[in-house]
Amino acid sequence: MATKPGEKVKFEDLGVEIIVTKGGEGEISAAAGGDGLKVGKRYECESTGIQVLVTKPGAATLLCNAEPMALQEPKKTKSAD
Repeated sequence: MATKPGEKVKFEDLGVEIIVTKGGEGEISAAAGGDGLKVGKRYECESTGIQVLVTKPGAATLLCNAEPMALQEPKKTKSAD
């Protein structure tokens, strides 16, 4: 299943919502538990390249093709001296 950028995905049973920021071939799902999702955090599937942004938080774990998605760290920028 292809995931498209801009696509909104809601997991009603968990109260979680995400927006796809980078699409690819893969299926996104969510499971209860884990550390929980926070608004504004980005997650990535390393094998497919799919990236998502959390728009509604909840106690869940994001999965891509049944594998946990990795939290993206903020990009480091050079300081202006």
